[in-house]
Amino acid sequence: MVAMMGGAAASDRALRAFAAEVAELAHARVSDPRQYFRGRGGPVRELQRELGERDWLAVSWPVEHGGQGRPLTYEFTLWNTLAYHRATRPELGATIVARLLMRHGTAEQRSHYLPLIRAGQICFALGYSEPEAGSDLASVRTRATRDGDVYRVDGEKVWTSEAHHAEYLWCLCRSGAQADHGRALTLLIVDLAAPGVSVQPIPTIDGHHVNQVRLDGVAVPVSARVGAENGAWDLVREGLAVERHVQFLPGRTRRDLETVIDMCRRSGRLEGEDAQVRLASLAAQVMAAEATAIATVGEAEVGATSPVAAGAAKLLGSRLAQDIADAAFDICGAEALDQRDMAELLWRESVMETIAGGTTEMLLGIVARTALALPRSS
Repeated sequence: MVAMMGGAAASDRALRAFAAEVAELAHARVSDPRQYFRGRGGPVRELQRELGERDWLAVSWPVEHGGQGRPLTYEFTLWNTLAYHRATRPELGATIVARLLMRHGTAEQRSHYLPLIRAGQICFALGYSEPEAGSDLASVRTRATRDGDVYRVDGEKVWTSEAHHAEYLWCLCRSGAQADHGRALTLLIVDLAAPGVSVQPIPTIDGHHVNQVRLDGVAVPVSARVGAENGAWDLVREGLAVERHVQFLPGRTRRDLETVIDMCRRSGRLEGEDAQVRLASLAAQVMAAEATAIATVGEAEVGATSPVAAGAAKLLGSRLAQDIADAAFDICGAEALDQRDMAELLWRESVMETIAGGTTEMLLGIVARTALALPRSS
């Protein structure tokens, strides 16, 4: 994949060398491949700090914001290589949060948060989903009420990944009338150590957990607002679009397929005709996904952003991960239920993939209405 993205020979060699350096680090730092699925605590947090020390978290940031200014192919190669080695997922702070702060943050916000993000010293959790507003973010009810120089924030966020490890919550709040839907939302940076914040775990099928975050009269300085009051809807859509080149990483699905092929080999079923046909089809889908990812990086490089394309890319990744995990059960039967084997974890994790980052059903609706102009079902 790296060779296809490199362009001129010198650029290609430099990108290959970078990919090899990332792979070497991942190989040295991954003691348990399950860490990729276990969030940002422990060894993953240590790895994030090392990425910061190497200045890789800002590899494709603009130079004027402290980055290296390299093409987005480097950022993609970083996270895709780490995904293949099951080292860590993309860091929210270094991707969505940093990009939006560069474009819409105040000078004070940029000078405070960007150096800490670049160094891997702070972690953000995404405070979007709520009990009555899962993927339908226009229905958010968590309220931010202006009170002088602060907002008083009351409400509840659920399914919040990494809130138990993060320092800050990238929090979507309602600052106007509920009937105004997306036109009355404001984005705040909430300190998770502030009085009135409580975080409780919600166990998940993959053996990990997400979180419930309660906000009871939390005082958030107005200076922690990103963008204009009631202007968050466009920021949320932009955040999804500008980082679509790292929302689906085909290195993850290639490694998943290798895991399933290895299980089939160990179980003595690899040579069966049904297994051969099924695995060949999945291999072709992985290659198609890699080609799609390359095209997405190219589009992002020239500034072509689209929330619809981002949703479609996420759909592709979720479904492919699920198809690969299902193949282990269909080919190997009960042997794929052994919880000591990675293939079993892949199945449980694939269920989570259809929920995280927007449910499959909601994303299909966005693509249908926006790209295909299909009417909303009654």
